[in-house]
Amino acid sequence: MSATQEFIPPLILDAQSRPMLGRVRDIVFTALLWAGWLYLLLAAVGTVWVPPFVQHMLPVEPPGHPWLVLRAALLCISIAVFVCALMLIRVLFERRKFRGEDRRRYFPRPDDTVIGVAFGVPPADLPAWRGAKRLVVHHDEAGRVTGVDTR
Repeated sequence: MSATQEFIPPLILDAQSRPMLGRVRDIVFTALLWAGWLYLLLAAVGTVWVPPFVQHMLPVEPPGHPWLVLRAALLCISIAVFVCALMLIRVLFERRKFRGEDRRRYFPRPDDTVIGVAFGVPPADLPAWRGAKRLVVHHDEAGRVTGVDTR
């Protein structure tokens, strides 16, 4: 019985195995997402803290009561905490689900005896046939192998 190896999923996928166009697309998409995130972050900071010189530059009036600003900030923070909590729960669930050994199922390769019985040929001949550069199989009308030329 062989010892099972624990499967540790990589945190960063090997980018070199992907096509160049896909990598460039992902870099551009990631840069756009980060730019959007920074825009929203600056907008949130601008909501909470309005510098005193802004109303002289733009037609902006400060809010009438500080509670309006705090309520918007608390709403944004609560939504962000909720989304982060959902993502953390999902990550913990998937780590628990996929921990341990690699669970991908591979089809077992049939051994030479099964192949030999299925085609009606001696199993000892199959390794030599696999090593041949050219293989010509002759069979009858019923599909049984009648002869093999390896040359």
